[in-house]
Amino acid sequence: MKQAKAIKKVPGGKLVRVDITYGERLEKVIITGDFFLYPEDVLPVIENALAGALLPLEKTSLIEKVQNILNREKAVLVGFSPQDLIDILEEAMQS
Repeated sequence: MKQAKAIKKVPGGKLVRVDITYGERLEKVIITGDFFLYPEDVLPVIENALAGALLPLEKTSLIEKVQNILNREKAVLVGFSPQDLIDILEEAMQS
């Protein structure tokens, strides 16, 4: 298993950090930063949904997966988008 992290200041948005453990797939994803998510308890749902994703990442389906969670939970993400999150995940694996 490899571990990696990426920190990115989203243009016009917030600082987002991802810490990941991965092998052939994402094993563990931790998302932190100075962004806002209402309700906050949706964050572990997103992290758990991303864990298990095969590598290389299928960006479009993961962006849709995160957006579907936000819609289903009636959650609001402020400071970055699902697209930004998946971009940061990819960046972590390239570091």
